[in-house]
Amino acid sequence: MTPGAGGPGGPERRIGVAAGPVEALHRLALAVRPLDAGSRTAAGPGLRVGRESAAVPGRRRRSAQDLVRPLEGHGATGFVLRHTTAGELPAAVTVRVEDPARRWIPRRLSVPLWTRAEVSGADEQPPTAAHVRADARLLVPWLLPGPAYPVPQGTTGLRLRVVRPDAAATPVRWPRVDAFGPGGVPLGWAHGDEHGQVLLLIDGVGVLPYPVPSRFAVALRTHAPDPPADLPAEPSGDPLAGLCAEPVVRSANPPRPQDLDNAVLRGTARPAGYRTAAADTVRALTVGRVVHAADLPHVPA
Repeated sequence: MTPGAGGPGGPERRIGVAAGPVEALHRLALAVRPLDAGSRTAAGPGLRVGRESAAVPGRRRRSAQDLVRPLEGHGATGFVLRHTTAGELPAAVTVRVEDPARRWIPRRLSVPLWTRAEVSGADEQPPTAAHVRADARLLVPWLLPGPAYPVPQGTTGLRLRVVRPDAAATPVRWPRVDAFGPGGVPLGWAHGDEHGQVLLLIDGVGVLPYPVPSRFAVALRTHAPDPPADLPAEPSGDPLAGLCAEPVVRSANPPRPQDLDNAVLRGTARPAGYRTAAADTVRALTVGRVVHAADLPHVPA
């Protein structure tokens, strides 16, 4: 392999492959493949996935969307961010995954990247770095059901709203809810939107004996940002204002199972700055139905 033309907009390297020398114009920095937490299959279509960009001093943003640079959509592969010769990427990027149709709750994740030198070093002669596998550059965030999620017939669950314990029942922005069945067995978890709306779908009935009763109680545990994300603040125009960016640990190479599937990616880990309610609240479920439940007050411990 011999160096290529280099420079902005030109080929990064000329590398040798079985078919002969080729010019490498870009390198994979990150692939994002969102997963539907309900079906455990690829989420979409219609998702918007991008990375947040820093504000340019002296330049006014026209809208909140100026904050986000879209990632390239590549079908089943997901969404792709590349290293190119047009400029260096930062050491870490904040990835946004959102659905304009509100089938899934948005997520923000802070992701450290493999550098361009690390991913291209294997092509040097002699190599300056080990080959970085593509799956070591893969992010698989789970998306929790939103208000417009297409719930399969026969599903058991609750639609509710998490609110503050004030006279106005102020909605909690971006809450999280865990559900526990008899014996404290976890039955499911959910994320809420900026209006406090939660769609909680239950996975199983825990340790209830057969035949399962048509109605049974679950304990619901809420978590919410502290200080509250819904407190009055400087208007930003950002629809995801107050939604925390959860830090992701960079994958090993080759990736370990916990690099591609862990509590942060699944959305079960309590984010930094969230406070858990002082006590659980009990609600009743109807087997095979998603029912509307009363507001769920969040009183921090």
